[in-house]
This record gives sequence, structure tokens and C-alpha cells, in this order.
Amino acid sequence: MFNSIIYRGHALDDQTKFFLKLIPIKNLKDEDESKIKSIRQAYEDRSSFINTAAKPIQDVSFTDIELMDGLILRKYSPRKKYTKKSILYFHGGGYAFGSINTHHNIVQYYSSYLGADIYSLNYSLSPENKYPKALNEAVAAYSWLLDNVSNEVSICGDSAGGHLAASLTNKLIKESLSLPCSQLLIYPMISPKCNFSSYEDLSSGFFLTASNMRWIWKKFVDKKISFEDPSCDLLKTNPISTEFPETLIITAGFDVLCDEAEKYAYLLHEKSINIRQLHYPSLIHGFASMSRLRKAKIAVDNFLDDYKKIL
Repeated sequence: MFNSIIYRGHALDDQTKFFLKLIPIKNLKDEDESKIKSIRQAYEDRSSFINTAAKPIQDVSFTDIELMDGLILRKYSPRKKYTKKSILYFHGGGYAFGSINTHHNIVQYYSSYLGADIYSLNYSLSPENKYPKALNEAVAAYSWLLDNVSNEVSICGDSAGGHLAASLTNKLIKESLSLPCSQLLIYPMISPKCNFSSYEDLSSGFFLTASNMRWIWKKFVDKKISFEDPSCDLLKTNPISTEFPETLIITAGFDVLCDEAEKYAYLLHEKSINIRQLHYPSLIHGFASMSRLRKAKIAVDNFLDDYKKIL
């Protein structure tokens, strides 16, 4: 039995603790930018081990749809649907890694559980494609769904994908465009400042490291881009309650991103946004990809049940 690891009064889940010992963590450095393709491939190769998503609870078919300039949406359709609304999903991976393939099992499970068609976007990655390239692609995919599929679209993403979803909402508001009916942000990246207590307290040893997050932001955001842009630093958001979609934010206790996501949730709450935060204090960043672990599976099903209520 492992010794307990306690943070803010809560113990790290034992299964997760064992799982962490099996995962090799690469500390990213500036020179790694020149090796980004090989690092990405290694990420793809190990995703089948790390992304231990639970098996779908019903049959889900999938097909790839090509939009403009090679942009791909992968459509997931469950055999039995519980809603006519569609979901646009953005995968995680720090904007530099990940794909619709690394998150295939995760999205397939979500589609089966929610009984909803989900469209997963294979957006362009950094550092080759800096902000706002992925955001512009998200707008294009969202607009395509509104024009061709449904006039009621919810958006969802994990980690960098959570940031992309919230960033999309801010851009749509700024440009007075039709808004999503709701959004689910799963342990989202929020701010490039990387200066919250959880960064110092949980800097290493819990899957996502503080140094890697700083590398991710450095490679994603061009120096010419102002951090005052609310589609980049979400803590600069100044939402109006009548314009903002119902929002569900998921946080994990042993996650460097926990404090900034909680700050963002509080910011929305202060502005009378219909916001709900679900916090899982014994879990780590990425737990939604690890739902064959008992407590991770319970948490995923729990937040999906809440998501159903706002779909």
C-alpha cells in the first residue's frame, strides 16, 4: 500500500497514484521545438496506454468529414439518441499535441453516454500554428455545424480543448454571432500567466507539470499577441449574463490548472452567469482519459450526468 499524498485536506486516489508510476513524463525544453514531430508521434503511440477510457455503453458509429483546407471533423453517432442537439468537441494536448485519434475512445464514450452526435475537430497544432489559428478553425467548424447540422450546438473540450471552447464563446460574443447553447470545460487551461498557488504546490509528479505548461503557453502564443485578449487569457473575460451560455467547469484537486479554472468559475459566477463547477479533489489532470480507473470513471459519469441537464 502506498503512503497517502495529501493536498488541501484530500488524499490522492490510490489507483491514480499507482498509474502515475507507470507514466513516463517528458520535461519539455526550448530545443524540443525542433523535434516536435517525433515527440508528437511518441504522444500518439502512448495514448492507447494513457487514454484508458471506459468502453462505450452502446454502439457508436463514426465517420470523418473534410471541411475546407483539410480541416477534419470526426462525427460520432450513437445508435440511440437522447437529444437532437449536437456537440462540438476540442481535444486536449496543450495545443501542441493530441488529435482526434488520441481522444477517439474518450469521445466515443461520451457520445454513447450522452446519446448525442459529437463532432471532434482535428485543429492545427502549435508551435507551427500559433494563436489564433486553432480558434479561427473552431469558428469555421462551429459555423459549419450551424449551417449544415443543427441550430443548437453545445461545445466541449478538455485541457487545451477547454480553453479553445471558452475562447470560441468569447470570440462569438465579440463578433455578435450565434452562441452555443451550453459549454462543458474539462480541467481547462485558462491563463498564460501560470502564477497560481497550484502551480507551485503541484509543480511535478502529477502528470501535468508546471514547467511543461509554461512551455506550452510560450510556444502557443506569439509575443506580439497581447495577453489582454480575452480569447487568449480567459481571466480577461467580461461576460454579460444575457449573452453567455450555461457553463459547466470540471476541476481536479491534484492539477496545476485547478486554481485558475476555479478563479474563472468564480469570475463567471460574479457576473451572474449560469455556471456550475464540479471539483474532484482526489484526481489528477487528464482523469477523464483514464476512466477505467474506478474513481475516474465515477467522476466522468457524474459530470456527464450534469452535462445532460444543460444539453
